[in-house]
Amino acid sequence: MTGSGNPERKQNFLLITLFFLVTCFTAYREGYLPVITGVFWFFILGGFAISFWLAWGITTKRLLALMLGIFIIEYIKESIGIMSGMWEYHGTNGFYNFGVWLWVLAGLTAYTLATRVVVKLIRKLNLPYGPQHNAVIIIIVFLLIPVTLLNYWKGAGGWFWLLYISLLIAGIHTARRLDFPLCAAIVVTAWIVGNPSEFLGSVGSGVWTFPHNPRYPPIFLLFGCWPLEILAQFALSAFLAQEPLDQYS
Repeated sequence: MTGSGNPERKQNFLLITLFFLVTCFTAYREGYLPVITGVFWFFILGGFAISFWLAWGITTKRLLALMLGIFIIEYIKESIGIMSGMWEYHGTNGFYNFGVWLWVLAGLTAYTLATRVVVKLIRKLNLPYGPQHNAVIIIIVFLLIPVTLLNYWKGAGGWFWLLYISLLIAGIHTARRLDFPLCAAIVVTAWIVGNPSEFLGSVGSGVWTFPHNPRYPPIFLLFGCWPLEILAQFALSAFLAQEPLDQYS
């Protein structure tokens, strides 16, 4: 990708460092620092370490596009969820920018692990599937949302369904342009990153909570929403940076 003395790599490191400082300041400003547990801090710092790994071998425009795309998608998602009563943040005056920045961190982590670790493991399996099967995966993932909503049906109003139907359509279009291992890697990595992230942020620390799931985050969010959002972030970043979808995989 780039040489060890390439200034673009230095820009990336500076960008991730600035991102870390903004996240910490937002946590302080919105009153979340006292409730973040040591385990959650460990995972947050681990996410930033992985983000620095990403910064080592990616263009600055793709990194910026990723961060911007994730922030936009997740600010919209979090706002819809809060307004509909599907989850609640417990910062000063209900502020939730810290939660959105954590989502940027989770998105960067998922992108890195999917393109540098998980996709390689799946390719080693030599599964007899091709791009024509990707749309089926995305449809099944989407169907997990209505099947597992349970008590959250009341909160899932028009804006919620507009968002995820849009992500479904965009996801099918994106998946058809990927090989099967990469599409599967994005879905699997979203599950791997999503479960501890949601658990530690809600049950573990109480930064946010789910009204109908006091002991574990809701299934529809972990296994349906997360993969659709991570896939959308993946595609939007490539579009904004004007780079191939699979450039780093």
